[in-house]
Amino acid sequence: MIHVGIDLHTRNMVNVAINDNAEQIKQAKLPTSRKALYDFFRDFDEPVQAVVECTSSWYWLSDWCRANGVPLTLAHAKMVKAISYAKVKTDKVDARTLAELLRAGLIPEAYQVGPERRALRELTRGRLRMIQRRGKLQSRLWSQAAKYNVHIDRNQWRYPDELVQWLQSQLPEVATVEAELLVDQILQLQSHIHRLEQMIERREAFSGDLELIKPIPGIGLVNGWSILAEIGDIGRFPSDKQFVSYSRLVPGSSDSGGPVGTSREARMVTSTCGWHSDRLLFAPIPITNPSNSFTERSSAAAVGMWLGR
Repeated sequence: MIHVGIDLHTRNMVNVAINDNAEQIKQAKLPTSRKALYDFFRDFDEPVQAVVECTSSWYWLSDWCRANGVPLTLAHAKMVKAISYAKVKTDKVDARTLAELLRAGLIPEAYQVGPERRALRELTRGRLRMIQRRGKLQSRLWSQAAKYNVHIDRNQWRYPDELVQWLQSQLPEVATVEAELLVDQILQLQSHIHRLEQMIERREAFSGDLELIKPIPGIGLVNGWSILAEIGDIGRFPSDKQFVSYSRLVPGSSDSGGPVGTSREARMVTSTCGWHSDRLLFAPIPITNPSNSFTERSSAAAVGMWLGR
């Protein structure tokens, strides 16, 4: 068996191949192209497997390996560094380290989402980014109006034409021009968000799973699609406890040689009650019925049980 470690960057990659005896048989620094990858792998006359860290540009590499029958392991970048810290860190060393860990079966794997679910994830994350940009523009417009003691009510956002007319009567001419431009940008972003939502709704492959989790209190179409996109295959969690921990709905601990407490990251995540919004991982499920016995933890566990049917 040939074991190939790939240190992947945006413009180039360093590949190191070793055999079962940890002997290096090939090494190359290549441009990040499918042809260069094919030229590197075509010389091997033995079964081959590869590993790459889960950086931001692994999608195309995963697709190429899948199409060419090369088993690819996606390594958890943070955990790999914890296992194999090196004083000398170069691309060659990193690629060789990955190959050796792959040969020994010590790669801490990250979840490698498939193409179908990856497309859904890109759409839901793209929608979130648009919403974040729209929120920044709305905040800017609110601040612009507040300079002149003009306060925009939340209901006024629903009627942008009336909002612009009202601001024209309240603000000086210079401020009105910027306000109109901000409203135009907000409306444009809203049309983009609507287009993404239409594309999300056409992802029929996951409609069945969506219907399973919609009856859970607080889950609608938007966060339902986001949950499906981010969780992936629910079967990868051994139990609902692991799923709740993955969702960051339980605190971590820091009790080594000192006072017992939660870690800084755990405190940060717990205080916000969910994932960071810029990663598009769902927030705790709101409780819409006060008599419902679901808590944040049990609601997340319910998602796992429903998807695991």
